[in-house]
Amino acid sequence: MSFVSPEFGFLCLLFFPLYWACASWPRVQRALLIFSGYGLYATWVPAFAGVLLLYSTVVWALGRWMGAVSKPRLPWVLGLWLAVTFLVTLKYYEWVRETYQAILSPLGFYSLLPVVDVVAPVGVSFFTFQAITYLVAAGRGTVAARSWTDVLLFLSFWPTLFAGPILRAENFFAQVDARSIGLPREAWRALYLIALGLVQKVVLASWLSSHVVDAVFKFPEQYASASVASAMLAYSLQIFFDFAGYTAIVTGLALLLGYQLPINFRQPYLARNLADFWTRWHVSLSSFIRDYIYIPLGGNRRGWLRTQWHVVSAMLISGVWHGASWTFVCWGLMHGLGVVGLNVLQRWGMQAWPRFMAQGLTFLFVSLAWVFFRADSVTQAGQIFQGLLASPAGVWPSGPWPWLELVAISGVLLVLSPWASTLEDRCIAFMRWVGALGTAVLLSLLVIAVIAFGPDGVPGFIYYRF
Repeated sequence: MSFVSPEFGFLCLLFFPLYWACASWPRVQRALLIFSGYGLYATWVPAFAGVLLLYSTVVWALGRWMGAVSKPRLPWVLGLWLAVTFLVTLKYYEWVRETYQAILSPLGFYSLLPVVDVVAPVGVSFFTFQAITYLVAAGRGTVAARSWTDVLLFLSFWPTLFAGPILRAENFFAQVDARSIGLPREAWRALYLIALGLVQKVVLASWLSSHVVDAVFKFPEQYASASVASAMLAYSLQIFFDFAGYTAIVTGLALLLGYQLPINFRQPYLARNLADFWTRWHVSLSSFIRDYIYIPLGGNRRGWLRTQWHVVSAMLISGVWHGASWTFVCWGLMHGLGVVGLNVLQRWGMQAWPRFMAQGLTFLFVSLAWVFFRADSVTQAGQIFQGLLASPAGVWPSGPWPWLELVAISGVLLVLSPWASTLEDRCIAFMRWVGALGTAVLLSLLVIAVIAFGPDGVPGFIYYRF
């Protein structure tokens, strides 16, 4: 069930009053959260809920094992191995098998790897990484072994279950232990974020997808160069509004539950270089890659050349994490080599560029890399780049093209991004001023507008695929 579906909205109207009414009984509230998380998860495929329950139980048992021994290295290594094997088997086995077969076929050989017809559970990449944070924290002793229900809650916390942000065990259990949860936290901000996320996802991202992006990426050879270029720009905007909108919605929902989620966006298109971009885009993932992969590999402690290899390795893993496809390998490799190139230039004494030039070139690079992220295959990505440089359909489209809308959306994002925090504070202040009744009227009108300008049906979130 999607967070932007009418059914989910109706269930929220029933769930939140019941949840808040149980604030004096934390165990009842916790049970309600767990059951609601598994219920939502089962709406995708009922068997997924059983997989998540079994997986969470294994993670809990490993944590208890670590807490019961003086040297937890064996359960720690076993837990990490099981978590990684679980993810790799479900998400990447068939890709590896097909790649292996494609390499052997021209040589007259055939792969002996059997076909495994398994559908990976929704959000498996996210709850696996969360499980890793718990296992690592339990192994290091920074988090004590938790109860079974605590682990069930951590891995089934429904605001983050399907597409993050990736929770850290230390931060999540610190909130649980502080007993500050159960009632709305920053309720005005929560409502603002939910409203903002609905507009970003349902209206802006959906319009960009249906009016510009999808058709060009499906048949790039049929479009003029300017149309291809506009589709690349539109996808950069679409994926921003899609994921930023999702993150805003779930952050608001978590606040209504009394939980604070980690920051996942810091206006990434204001980044002045690629390293800066990855401190702003999908922050929970980039910080996980840094803390659990880049630093354990050696980080920047083994010389400059080795550091560059660690950077490329970390970005490749980040790319493959998004999906079992060579397009994601290319995307991750492009970002990794881009960061290494930046490090080389800085080592040679390159001075900082003017802000607008640095932001513009960074956005251009990121937009070019998004082509691999969006394309269904490396071949299709090549067709997009070919159409951008020399489209057989010509430079400009022969028919009508939504230039005005695309320029307007781009301009709004460009103008408002530097003032996002100020705009948020002023909107929240205005909501406080008009009061609960006035805010309810405004939000009702906004929902009506979202329905009117949104697409038919329920749009899916891009990051639900991962």
